[in-house]
Amino acid sequence: MQQAIRWSVLLALILSSSGGMAGDPPYAADSNPLLREVQNTEEYFPDGIGSVWKYVGHTHTERIERIADVAFQNEVTTIGTSNMRGVMVKIFRETNQGNKGASDGFFRRDKTGIVYHGSQPTTPFEQQLVPYRILNFPLVLGTTFQQLNKTDVDMQADLDGDGQPEHGSVVADARIVGYEPVSVPAGSFPDALRIDAVMTISVTLTKTGHVAVSRDRITSWFVRGVGLIKYVETIEAPPVLETRGEITYMSEELESYTIKGMVKDSSMPTLSPPLSGL
Repeated sequence: MQQAIRWSVLLALILSSSGGMAGDPPYAADSNPLLREVQNTEEYFPDGIGSVWKYVGHTHTERIERIADVAFQNEVTTIGTSNMRGVMVKIFRETNQGNKGASDGFFRRDKTGIVYHGSQPTTPFEQQLVPYRILNFPLVLGTTFQQLNKTDVDMQADLDGDGQPEHGSVVADARIVGYEPVSVPAGSFPDALRIDAVMTISVTLTKTGHVAVSRDRITSWFVRGVGLIKYVETIEAPPVLETRGEITYMSEELESYTIKGMVKDSSMPTLSPPLSGL
């Protein structure tokens, strides 16, 4: 089930770097200081064909004891477009998504936001959820957006041993938090845009009626003109039958990137436009 609920790719891989001047402030003042529109939202999520992001990651799982940290690398490339059910989508290829191996993710971006159209390889579970919207444009600081709310989802598994597949509900929300300074191997960025997201899967066991809840929490930071620079993820899986509950921690940090022919690495730190007044 962990592979089914893992979704960092949904926020990590999107959009194109067009529009706006480099000197524009990253937000527009609002009468409510907690509600500020992120200007040139699309520039925080580059998706030009041929763009490449290289990440270094760490993961470990805790049951009763802590399992040793595992380091891994992941490279993300925008490889082209595809027509899915009559909709043109961008293809993002990952070499080792969350240390789980290679995968392709399919996204559609327009002026209203970003829609996720699934992945390859996929699962019957995921196919019941897609397509769904993961971000609304423009982003507004301090707001929360519900990405997904599905009920009676077939989990495609008998979790309690009674011969019947379980069903459940899936809810996902994203919150646009604000700007924070973040340092990664690719450089130091004074105003990375932070987005917090949570996916909750509640499964009702057919044998007992007990509700088992899994949560996937992810905090991601994006930089204008660069894209995702870091994410930190926590996946909580409950105990079912004889299996122990476990918590998996995962993170990836940007090591180098190429955006439309421009190469940046740890020797060439990129600084996004300075904040003014936040």
